[in-house]
Amino acid sequence: MTDQSGRYGSQGDQPWYPGEQPQPQDPYGQQQFVQQQGYPQQQGGTYGGQQQFVQPQQGYPQQQGGSFGGQQQFAQPQPGMQQGYPQQGGSYGGQQQFVQQQGYPQQQGGSFGGQQQFAQQQPGMQQPPQGGQQPPAPRPEPAGGPGPDGIDWEAEAAALDGPAEPVAEPEDWAEDEYLDDEEEGRGGSFLSEQDDSREAERKRKEKGKKSGRRNGGACLLVALVLLGGLGGAGWWGYGFYQDHFGPPPDYKGAGSGSVNITVKDGAGGDAIGKALLDAGVVKSVKAFSAEYEKDPRGRSIQPGVYTMKHQMSAAEAFKELVESNGGNALIIPEGLKAVDIYKRIDEKLKLQGGTTAKVAKDQAGGLGLPAYANNNPEGFLWPARYSIADGMKPEDLLKQMVANAVQQYGDLKLDDAAQKLGLKNAYEVITEASILQAEGNNSEDFGKMARAISNRLTTNITQHKLGLDTTLQYGLGRTKLTEAEINDGSNKYNSYVNPGLPPTPIGNPGKEAIDAVLNPTPGNWAYWLAVSPQETKFAATGEEHAKNTEAWCLGKGMKYDAKHVACTS
Repeated sequence: MTDQSGRYGSQGDQPWYPGEQPQPQDPYGQQQFVQQQGYPQQQGGTYGGQQQFVQPQQGYPQQQGGSFGGQQQFAQPQPGMQQGYPQQGGSYGGQQQFVQQQGYPQQQGGSFGGQQQFAQQQPGMQQPPQGGQQPPAPRPEPAGGPGPDGIDWEAEAAALDGPAEPVAEPEDWAEDEYLDDEEEGRGGSFLSEQDDSREAERKRKEKGKKSGRRNGGACLLVALVLLGGLGGAGWWGYGFYQDHFGPPPDYKGAGSGSVNITVKDGAGGDAIGKALLDAGVVKSVKAFSAEYEKDPRGRSIQPGVYTMKHQMSAAEAFKELVESNGGNALIIPEGLKAVDIYKRIDEKLKLQGGTTAKVAKDQAGGLGLPAYANNNPEGFLWPARYSIADGMKPEDLLKQMVANAVQQYGDLKLDDAAQKLGLKNAYEVITEASILQAEGNNSEDFGKMARAISNRLTTNITQHKLGLDTTLQYGLGRTKLTEAEINDGSNKYNSYVNPGLPPTPIGNPGKEAIDAVLNPTPGNWAYWLAVSPQETKFAATGEEHAKNTEAWCLGKGMKYDAKHVACTS
């Protein structure tokens, strides 16, 4: 039963007994909590709010003395002892003090400032005197067994003294943390010292184990994340260093096996390296380009087909290309006629004469020629260097030459350019370039010569007739001409009689000749005379051209033919 008093009072609110000294009021109002099972605790007065714990023998009362500094004192009764009178401890500041013991009523006494005080006394105990007096002699300890209330308090105390049963640990960490925090909130205040009881020690150990497991798992997770991040950063850094500062990837050794690669006309180190990489010869373009740039011999690598090996080091691949320039290769110069190319292929492949010419005629439809070529390879056998691989056939070389020419002509967009030049199509551009290639002997003069040919075709200065030996010689298949052949207009390649261009190219021009036709040098020239491999004389009129020709013939010790404007022996 709890006696509650809410009036404003002091120690006089409780009854006074003989021999009892008045208890001074607690001036500070700090709290102290003591939760120890089975034993009473004695609190002595201290200054500064500290706690003192004394465990007396069972059956002895607790003595509470005045506490200077306003400390709270609690007495926990023991089973079998008589409940005494409530003890009042003054508290200043309006705080509440609680001590809860199961099975015992609590008595509240008025305190200064409306505070509540709870004193729990033991059954069979007399309220001890206050003010430092000695307690009375203890009463005989009652015999064991159930008390008047039917409860064996000694057995209960013994059970409390025994080891605590293990408690199943919940899996949910969040709930466990919440319960721990709640227990800490009930167990003490900010200024109170920790509970040294065995139950509190057990709880702290259990909490430490759980917290250790949680902390250990969190630390492991953080460590794994950090290690993963460091590993990823290291890998990225290594790749960045290799890409920007490290050596390019490269194979080792001279390689093995055999594979053909094509070096296109005008290809540099990067283009050749790309062809080698695509064929599985080198491991990276950068590795080959580095070899190409540091060795000036790389500029001597000619266009063509080369037989290489798989997985060669860049240095070995470069060495093979350079040394193959004088190896097993077929060189096709600019301006060479198709019949002459066929003969060279037969010789290089050690075939019977006429074999390649027959293949070109019989398999013309399978060589990759454009439709406007009308199955005629002339003009589409691109001049370049072609490597001869083991087991190569004539059609293999012819297809490579045609493919190179088609690519070059496509890149130059000859159809679009023809319209600007007054020509019908790309085929006429190739035909004019083949004439320029046959007539010229110095590429530096190709621009002027291209202008002179264009002026003959587009103006009346020559009645649109080219008047050239090279076209008729191509049609006849020989260099020497007769007067009758020069006047025979039935031969479509006779440019002395027939105006315009011949029906087909008269050879296979190179890139310089085609560029000159597409971009002729401005001028009014219509005539030219090659006086040396390095010099060509140009003239705008026939009279000027005749004078240049006569001077050159006489200078060479030959006679001059004024009718044909040519030299004679």
